Amino acid sequence: MSSAESVAAAVGGRQARWQPHNDERRERIIGAAIELLDASTAGAELPMQQIAEQAGLAKSVVYRQFSGREDLDRHVRSAICAEFAATVDAALDVGDGSISTILSRAVGAVVDWIAEHPRRDEFVRRGPGVGDPDDLSAMVGLQAEIAGRARRLVSGLAGVVGVVDEPAVDTMTFAIVSMTETTVNRWTRDPNPALTRAELVAAVSGYAWSVLDGVARGHGLTLDPERPLLTVLSELAASSLPLE
Repeated sequence: MSSAESVAAAVGGRQARWQPHNDERRERIIGAAIELLDASTAGAELPMQQIAEQAGLAKSVVYRQFSGREDLDRHVRSAICAEFAATVDAALDVGDGSISTILSRAVGAVVDWIAEHPRRDEFVRRGPGVGDPDDLSAMVGLQAEIAGRARRLVSGLAGVVGVVDEPAVDTMTFAIVSMTETTVNRWTRDPNPALTRAELVAAVSGYAWSVLDGVARGHGLTLDPERPLLTVLSELAASSLPLE
């Protein structure tokens, strides 16, 4: 091994040893920024010094972990979006309940998350996340990500009964996701909403069911929204098997 290769190997080894430590610091900084964001007023800017103090670190350490304020903000938005997406994922548990129950649970999760985290919701709309185009907010990317996850889920379920129409599934899932997020956001920002939370969840989940039912009927499937989803899928799969 040449001297240059030895130096490179030594540097790489040190970086690998320090990586867990750096990862922990980055998580502390991002977590501190989110804590301060939750306690802030709408539109408030959080100084880097304040974020560093909240994380229990020197300001210089923050700048060693992130290239600047824009880089930190992107990572904070991405962390918030990941948490939101995980919340929706948990609600979309197809093994627990009927179609109606699953839709209501998912819409309810969106309502509660946005209502409980207004500053986070506002922040992700103010700029991009990691990997997002500079001219798009992280919320646009989040909608696309959740729609993508829902699309894969629906495509997988449709495949069980031998019906897979990717363009239709793609359009349907994005329509439902964007409609839900936009409607819920409008409700949470209204100081005197016309609907209660329960009424909003019932209305939006009903709209989502109407879209899903319409697409299913267009492909010759009749779904019962009140029966356990896995039972319905098992019966549809059995009826679609060729006779021997």
